[in-house]
Parts: sequence; structure tokens; C-alpha cells
Amino acid sequence: MNSSVIARTPLHVQVAERLRLLIESGELAPGTRLNETGLCEDMGVSRTPLREAVRSLATEGLIELQPNRGAIVSVVTAEDVTEILPIMASLEGLGGRLAATHMEQAKIVQIRQIHEQMISHYKNNEMEKYFETNRLIHELISEGSGNQTLVNSLHSLSAKVHRARFTSQMTRESWAMAVSEHEEIIAALEARDPDRLEAILVQHLETKRATILGSIE
Repeated sequence: MNSSVIARTPLHVQVAERLRLLIESGELAPGTRLNETGLCEDMGVSRTPLREAVRSLATEGLIELQPNRGAIVSVVTAEDVTEILPIMASLEGLGGRLAATHMEQAKIVQIRQIHEQMISHYKNNEMEKYFETNRLIHELISEGSGNQTLVNSLHSLSAKVHRARFTSQMTRESWAMAVSEHEEIIAALEARDPDRLEAILVQHLETKRATILGSIE
């Protein structure tokens, strides 16, 4: 990644991304009250960018701002998953269908490279880095659809359930299954097969819905 781009990224955005990864990986567990002092020390930032980041994540549904308690990591319920995942499956499937025909070849090559990085993180049990590359692949495919309304809708819907999507993969078996499905996703994208890519993405999210429900019910 271009270092100049990173340098221009506002500090509160960088802090928000770091918090998002901590939440998605489960390091900040559901129901956890954020320790402002500790987080500032860990990240080497002042309270201002941290508070801006917390407010940003609250709008995404990852954090709840509760009177007299402060900022709490949101708890994902079975109802959340049951309502949101089927809609996400339909949207990701449509995004994949469009991306298979509209995405530039250079972007497909980039996604393959990120996928290989994800596999490396999986083999090395680097969970946080795996989560980051996994999410990036899904985002790039939806962006490759060329439909900004679809991209925005997915971003809004996925924020709250992203953590559950990944923390439910904690077992090696479910993690291995997710990696295998991702290989099929990349292969279908490289083949520019819209029917196959749509079907695999929908199945990927349906499988994930069942896995998540099994882990929280």
C-alpha cells in the first residue's frame, strides 16, 4: 500500500479501523466496556481521535453508547443474524454477478493476491490479519459490481454482523471450510462466471448464517 495514502488518512479513521479489527476478532468481546485510558495507551493516541472513532463505530452498530456506562461493544443476537444475513447473501450474490462481467482484470489479479495472503495468514494462525484480508476480498468484489447503492447497502448491513461472521470461524473445521469456499469464489471470479460466482457467494453467506446461529443460540 502507498505510504503517502496512509499518511493522509485521518488519525480517527485509523483508530476506528483498529478498533473494528479488535471487535471483529473477538479481542474486544461483546458486552465489553471500552477502557478509554487503556486503548489510548495501547494505540499511542489522545482521547480526541479515540472518541471520534468510537462515535463512528457507534453509527455502524458495532458499539453502543449507553448512559452511565460509556461505550460498550454491541451484542449480536440471533434475530440480528436471521434478519440481516439473507439480505446480505442476496446483495453479495448480485454484486458477484455484476463483478464477474464488469471488474477490470487488474483488480481480479489483486484479489487473487489478497486471497493468497489470506491463506498464508490462515496457515500461520494469524487470525486478525486473516479477518482483515477476508473482509477486504468481500468489499472489493462488491465494489467491482460498479453499483454504489449496492456497496453502500452492504456496508450498512454488514457492520454489526461482521464480528459474528468471523468469530464463529474460531474452530479449525469451520475456518477450513471458509477458506475452501473462498478458493471457489476466487476461481469463479477469475473464470468470469456470473452464475457460478453468484451461487457460491449466496451459499457462502447461507453457510455462515447457520454457523453463526449455531454459535450464539
